[in-house]
Amino acid sequence: MADGNGQNGTKARWAGVLVTIILAAGAMTIQWGVVTTKLQQVEKRLDEFIGEARSIRADYQAMERRVSYLEGKVAGLSAAAEGRP
Repeated sequence: MADGNGQNGTKARWAGVLVTIILAAGAMTIQWGVVTTKLQQVEKRLDEFIGEARSIRADYQAMERRVSYLEGKVAGLSAAAEGRP
């Protein structure tokens, strides 16, 4: 009878280990899904930031071109006023 109880105890232990492994694998799978979803959200937000930065850079370059054009006009007008070609 001691052998039967010992065998049942061993089976119960292995069943417990198996259930623990299954639960841990399930929890890891769920956690992986959560992490993946969060990373996708971060990636999407970074893409938005990159797009905004490109837009701001294009606006800045356009403004630089306009300022350069105006500086050229002012330099030309001041040269004409002084009588230089």
